[in-house]
Order: sequence, then C-alpha cells, then structure tokens
Amino acid sequence: MSALIPDRCSAIVRTSFGSVGIAVEHETITAIRIFPDLFVEKKATDALSAEAVRQIRGYLDHPGACLDLPVTMPGREIHRRVWRELMSIPCGEIRTYGELGNLLHLSPGVICRACEENPLSLYIPSHRVIAITGPRGPVGEGDPSSARLRMKRWLLKHEGFLYG
Repeated sequence: MSALIPDRCSAIVRTSFGSVGIAVEHETITAIRIFPDLFVEKKATDALSAEAVRQIRGYLDHPGACLDLPVTMPGREIHRRVWRELMSIPCGEIRTYGELGNLLHLSPGVICRACEENPLSLYIPSHRVIAITGPRGPVGEGDPSSARLRMKRWLLKHEGFLYG
C-alpha cells in the first residue's frame, strides 16, 4: 500500500505534529504514514492496529521506546538496504545523507529517495537523516516552514537531538 490515504487506514493516532495513519493487511503492518496537516483520530479496526496505536503512543510519551511490530517492507531491495541501516541509528542521533551514502556505497540522492519513499514512518526512522549540518543545524532540507520539516524537527527534538 504505497499511497496510504486516511480513508484506507486501519487506525489513525492524533499527535501534536499531525496524525499517524496505520495500515494492516494479512496480519502485518504495511504502512505507517505521517499526515502533517491532518489532526483526526480513527479507532483501530483490528487487534494489530490497536497494538500499533499503543506502541506509537508509547513512543510519543517516551522517545526511547521502540516499535516492535510485524511489518512488511515493500519496495526495491536498494531501499530496503537503506531502511535497515536507518533502523540502526539510535534514538537521539542523526546521520547525514552523505554519511549513509558513504557507508552503503550509494549516492546521497539514493539515500534521500529511500527516506522519501519510507512506508513505515517512526518504525523506520528516516527523520534521523538530515542534510549537511551547519552552525545553526541542518541545512538543505527544503522550505523551513514546510509541514514535513516541522514534523522532522519535532521528532528530533522529542528524541533529544536539539538544534536550530
């Protein structure tokens, strides 16, 4: 389910930075998507969605909490390779697109595309990957007033990585 829309969510959790939609198919989580401008809640339609909601709320209360859910990682193998590396970035730490590119012998553009196509936000912490870091924090992330960047900054601050 690559293009998750609110109507197709098995549950939606309201947060201070938007809403988190969860999709379940065949007893596995197929998508966790952040909707930065949507502030609605939808009650879980099944037990796995309810568990995902519980764990996401736990993470939002305690940033060190890990999501431990059965997930399906769709997509190209090169993106799954990047996503597995993202999952090894500890809470409260960041990496740049360039650092990950060097580590995985991939271009920063491939890393950026994998982050953009991440189907499992929060579970795969693509918010922990930033552009180059300057004296005031990450630069090159696009429009600083964008909902996506506001959400990313909120998550990083929540996890203890404070900047700009």
